[in-house]
Amino acid sequence: MNDTQHYLVVDAIRVTEAAQICAKHEIEYGKLYLGTQWQAQIDNSPLWIKLHEEDAVWQQWQTDKRWASSSLCFEFDRTLPQAEVIKSLQQHITITSEDGRLLLFRFYSPKSLMAVLPHLDSTQISTLCGLARELKVSPLVMGSEALLPLTNPSDSPTLAPLMISKELAEELLS
Repeated sequence: MNDTQHYLVVDAIRVTEAAQICAKHEIEYGKLYLGTQWQAQIDNSPLWIKLHEEDAVWQQWQTDKRWASSSLCFEFDRTLPQAEVIKSLQQHITITSEDGRLLLFRFYSPKSLMAVLPHLDSTQISTLCGLARELKVSPLVMGSEALLPLTNPSDSPTLAPLMISKELAEELLS
């Protein structure tokens, strides 16, 4: 029996048909910004999609380069309630630099994630994973083999804000 559940976070601005495909195939999804300080930007919100390996969205993520480059898969324990999963995903919409700046973080972008990962220590990686066991990219994402999949290094994952260095913040803003 599978003891995990998968959620894909996808950039709905780049993958405009994501919600339609979910609705057509009766796949559960929602807007990530809903109920957050970013709710005013709901039209620009990425989507969270509850994934199953046999469904249409999983196939799109595995075979379409646009989907692959615009999304990240999070693997959670099967017993974790959906509200906790969504809360874990929402915690990184905004990250803080050590000089106090708040930054909108495209954590669901493989490109952004791969730029950030080499600069994080194991505590920060655990914080980035949140309640997820593992973060995965589509096999179509070139260059990800060295860094991903990323397993949460913590045996007891928690929700905490991610703090990054001032230098990394500058790099993300450039």
